[in-house]
Amino acid sequence: MSSRLSLSVILPLYNEIEILEPNLLRIDAFLAQHFNDYEILVVESGSTDGSGEACDRMAARLPRLKVIHEGARNGIGSATHLGFQNATKDLAWRYAIDLPCALEVILEALPLLETHDCVLSYRSFDDRVAYRRFQSAVFNGLAKWVLGIGVRHVNSAFKVFRTPQVQAMPLTSRTGFVDTELLYWTFRRGLTWVELPVALTDRTGGKSSVTLWEPVIWLREMFRLRVSGHTR
Repeated sequence: MSSRLSLSVILPLYNEIEILEPNLLRIDAFLAQHFNDYEILVVESGSTDGSGEACDRMAARLPRLKVIHEGARNGIGSATHLGFQNATKDLAWRYAIDLPCALEVILEALPLLETHDCVLSYRSFDDRVAYRRFQSAVFNGLAKWVLGIGVRHVNSAFKVFRTPQVQAMPLTSRTGFVDTELLYWTFRRGLTWVELPVALTDRTGGKSSVTLWEPVIWLREMFRLRVSGHTR
């Protein structure tokens, strides 16, 4: 069964040569089975391991795959914004090449997007080490308090938006804080939303580019957004 809604899948990418080809094939095969109209937008951010060239080779094999070469490693927030702005379909879904959640989750979201502007998510379970759970809880609590974001889990990976709504958001973050920024503007703009429980999975290949300093940077961005957001 194919969806009547079209879908843009945005994949920020940096140095993922180990998992790039098999996972792009897997994503494309899944979308072809369930969507009449879709596109895969890979935003490649100046990779140094051959990922950029590999993306171009894959685009020659997969007609629905488009590669945007950002030219430099500007951060996942920058790549996310660039992907959203280039999306041409009804829905925009920022995913990841390491498949952080089951592709089938998008099928659960589709009926909800008939009546909502976006579908958000929260972790259905959390098997991370105690330190990571504590760090996440502190950040989530601060984000809800400082920014007025009333969701269960601010940084849960699965988020899908109606494309015109997300393209109208004045996103500025270049870091992983973009997930929080997306929620901030969802609430500020009064968009209709609903949450799904989603099982997130650890990557089985490639290497995460998130640094230990990211949470500190996110805190600084949080308070800056609180001040600047009220002037927009």
